[in-house]
Amino acid sequence: MSDTFERQTTMDPTGKGVLSEDYDKASEKSGWDSPERAQKLVDRYITDGSTVLDVGVGTGKAVKGYAEKGATIIGLDYDSEMLAKAQEVTGESGLMVEADINGQWPIGEAKVDVVQVIGAFEFANDLGEAMNQVKLCLRSDGVFVFTVETPASSADAMVQHYPDDNLTIHRHTADEVRGLLRDKDFNLLSDESYGGYERGDMTEKVPYHIFLAQNK
Repeated sequence: MSDTFERQTTMDPTGKGVLSEDYDKASEKSGWDSPERAQKLVDRYITDGSTVLDVGVGTGKAVKGYAEKGATIIGLDYDSEMLAKAQEVTGESGLMVEADINGQWPIGEAKVDVVQVIGAFEFANDLGEAMNQVKLCLRSDGVFVFTVETPASSADAMVQHYPDDNLTIHRHTADEVRGLLRDKDFNLLSDESYGGYERGDMTEKVPYHIFLAQNK
């Protein structure tokens, strides 16, 4: 098992650390609705007997209701307190595991029906390698929903370090991601730009893009 996941799930959108019990409140206050957007895209794929892998599961907002539909949920995250909250959401249908997005994902030979990566790929040092891991664990015809933080303008840094918070953000253009999906042999089903969350130093929401792809 890998050691840790990047500290995305214990950070609020201002970049300041928050306790797990405050994370959902901070997310709601900032307008973070990416989990709901992802759920709408994959809802018809979550059925009785399906298996979902959520990478960066946090407090489980993006998997809420899956257990009630009969799905099994594997959640990976950095923070054990976050995983405990997600376990409450998924109950006996959930398996929560500490893991590192930049390491080998500890899921063994499992093949899943749906992979979700919501608000975590911006902490992946190599997006292509992370997609390789999705490819390995996703069954043929399985679906993959994920978000990426995109640059606000052509002058926006694609890699930005925040030393005070010990964070590095990796941004990607939609065209770059579409190219990676083609290279990794995924079919792109849909993609959309939107405002991810409000941050104090910006007049508009941080730009995000959400993708739905299918494994070939």
